[in-house]
Amino acid sequence: MLKQLRYIAFLLFPALCVAQEIPDMTPPGISTAIVYTDTNQIASNTDAVEYIDLSRQKLTSIPAVVFQCPNLIYLDLKKNKLENIPAEIGQLNKLRVLNISRNRLVRLPKEIGQLSALKSLILNQNEIIELPPEIGMLSNLAVLDLWGNQLDKLPKEIGKLSETLQYLDMRVIFMSREAQEVIEIMLPETKIFFSQSCNCKD
Repeated sequence: MLKQLRYIAFLLFPALCVAQEIPDMTPPGISTAIVYTDTNQIASNTDAVEYIDLSRQKLTSIPAVVFQCPNLIYLDLKKNKLENIPAEIGQLNKLRVLNISRNRLVRLPKEIGQLSALKSLILNQNEIIELPPEIGMLSNLAVLDLWGNQLDKLPKEIGKLSETLQYLDMRVIFMSREAQEVIEIMLPETKIFFSQSCNCKD
């Protein structure tokens, strides 16, 4: 039912369903760097790989070779068919941008908290029902895009990001006003985008 409501909201109010005023955290060097789009190329020299774009490839799992790239700073996996992120994601300790939007994720692994260099986490249009407490360990996170998921609250540990998190997008998520206020209290300095609150205790 919630999925249908999100789809209706997207059709009727498209302006509310796109990220607005969210900065582009893509590292500036990507314009002149090699962006790897093929796993065979990645495997040929994993130490040299900094930018990977495996979007729109109908992936149902993240190729293992991705986790063998110790210098990876940008990973784009949007518009695939991913249902989970393996624990190995925690090995990418130089990663700054992770885009897994438009997949089929329900949860994130606790190892996401090991991505200490992460600045932008893009998770919109998944099926995420909760975030792990370890999200509060992302001490450099500036952008968190969650719009169009199935969350009804955020873990209290998100408050640890109050000094670093600049933008939080929670549009097209049906939350009570009370739940929204709790998030605002935890993140008083963050620019938060909500859709209109609902009477959705049931």
